[in-house]
Amino acid sequence: MDGLRNTRIEKVEVIPIRAPRKEAVRSGLNPGDPVSASEFGVVRIETAAGIEGLGEISITFPRLGHPLCRFASARIAPELIGEDALAAGRAPARADRLLEGVEGGCHPRAAIAMALLDAAGKCYSIPAWQLLGGRVRERIPPAWGIYQKAPEEMAEEAAWAVREGFSAIKLKVGRRLEDDVRAVRAAAQAAGDLSLRLDANGAWRSAEEALQAIHAFTEVARVEWVEQPVPRNPDLLRRVREGSPVPVMADESCRSLRDAFDLAAARADDVFNIYVAEAGGPREAAALFGFAGSLGIQCIPDLGHAFETFGPLRYAKDIAAAPVRIEGGYLWPPEGPGLGVELDWDVINEYRV
Repeated sequence: MDGLRNTRIEKVEVIPIRAPRKEAVRSGLNPGDPVSASEFGVVRIETAAGIEGLGEISITFPRLGHPLCRFASARIAPELIGEDALAAGRAPARADRLLEGVEGGCHPRAAIAMALLDAAGKCYSIPAWQLLGGRVRERIPPAWGIYQKAPEEMAEEAAWAVREGFSAIKLKVGRRLEDDVRAVRAAAQAAGDLSLRLDANGAWRSAEEALQAIHAFTEVARVEWVEQPVPRNPDLLRRVREGSPVPVMADESCRSLRDAFDLAAARADDVFNIYVAEAGGPREAAALFGFAGSLGIQCIPDLGHAFETFGPLRYAKDIAAAPVRIEGGYLWPPEGPGLGVELDWDVINEYRV
């Protein structure tokens, strides 16, 4: 309990990094502009007692990671100095006022909330999940995602995912329909008994275009759901859902509790895709899960789907000193107080910009 002697925030550091990826991201959002390195940021909060809290500014689209790091360093970090790291509501509220109207502002907000949760867990010497209501499972089955590329390459990667024990496979779609169909067919044949998730990232501009593609895919593969078939528009998404033979997932359309309410009111989707970074923090993501549960949508603790937690496997080097354990078709959350993560400073300094 030594960390409770003085929990006043003394230092806030925002470190922009450029993390090279093993494979460039190609999706419906960036068909001609692949992302070969992620521009992220690490937020490090330190209390007067020397307790450290870590968070991450994690955003790929739009490419605002480094501008958000600069904004957080210049405008938000000074406002947090002197705040109590255990007063979970005050520091994020200060950040909210500064981030109002800032594009992508949910991402630095989430990083700060994440760092405060990490610091609180370390202060009390308990894992962060205890502060969020308790552990509901010991391990989780991850899914694997495949970016847009030649059909034979996507099929080869699908076969690899099956051998590695992944429980589901997601394909990035949203290019020319004939190319997508060939890729989906090839991946489905390689995936065997695994169903496919298809993510268009809002690439189809109309409900008619989306439905034409969805029906074509279901003729050649078993599809678990189609993710964000059209841009952020509840009414447009509802029209797709009404004509779709498979469930429709909202991703880019579901970034806040208000978004989820609007989607539910419009009966626009069957599944919410919830990210901590886009929700604005761990507690905010938990609130979204709670709202989904109130609507009868499967959520923690009874979520039966594989989780898309394959991020650490995408990078040339891991910035964590002890990489997350992913093997045999499961991911085991880190042990230890707070988030259970320590940084590899050699890699951080190599990637720092």
